Amino acid sequence: MTAIDSNEIVSTIDPAGCNCDDCLRGVSVPLHRADASQLNALLDGHLANATGLDFSDIEAVLDTL
Repeated sequence: MTAIDSNEIVSTIDPAGCNCDDCLRGVSVPLHRADASQLNALLDGHLANATGLDFSDIEAVLDTL
């Protein structure tokens, strides 16, 4: 059995605390539940940013988590 890359399923990172239908289905993931590979994909622009945060100041973003 082949491991599934979570980035193949997830297309969007949503705000922390989000519990929308997309998060429940696994199409999106709330920021506080994103794993390291999803965060890297978000910062690299491979996943959509629906967090409402501007990642140009990553230090300020990390302080909110």
